Amino acid sequence: MKYNSNDFIIRVANEDDIPEVMEVNLRTLPENYWYGFYKFVLDRWGDIFLIAELNGKIIGYIMNRIEDTRDPVLLGKENELSHNKEKKKSFDNIMSSLKNVFSESHKVGHVISIAVLPEYRKKGIGTALLKEAISRMKDNYNAESVYLEVRVSNNDAISLYKKMGFEEVRIIKEYYRDGEDAYVMVKIL
Repeated sequence: MKYNSNDFIIRVANEDDIPEVMEVNLRTLPENYWYGFYKFVLDRWGDIFLIAELNGKIIGYIMNRIEDTRDPVLLGKENELSHNKEKKKSFDNIMSSLKNVFSESHKVGHVISIAVLPEYRKKGIGTALLKEAISRMKDNYNAESVYLEVRVSNNDAISLYKKMGFEEVRIIKEYYRDGEDAYVMVKIL
């Protein structure tokens, strides 16, 4: 798929791309993965592991997987951060948890990692990667929602995700190695 901005292309990753994807990851994110993890994701969900390429150079990527869940927050049916939400009583919490355990599992997309090299940011590349990945998760896997984790301090990314229809639904305390919290953000498809 070709996009107008700077003539970059979005394409499916292949195994030969992994070292360059790892380099993009190392240059842009403090969270890094080992080669085997990239290979596992590529082998299992290769059609939603996408590369942004310009003149033969990888300038960004998005790595995704599909999961089964009963979690109403990840399905976009509940928001743990809602300021209008009253605190539930203990009995209600127990009943809600039991209901989730016995409910039907649903497919959701999970954005594991997305990165664009700094010199190519603010050119629509991250948006293009995310749009194409979401479309493929919905069309190829019947995902009902897509979720991701993002540092609570990463205002640029949070802004992008909100523009794309994601909503903050949960906080995971000390999610990152350095102790920073993460928002879980969800987009219903």
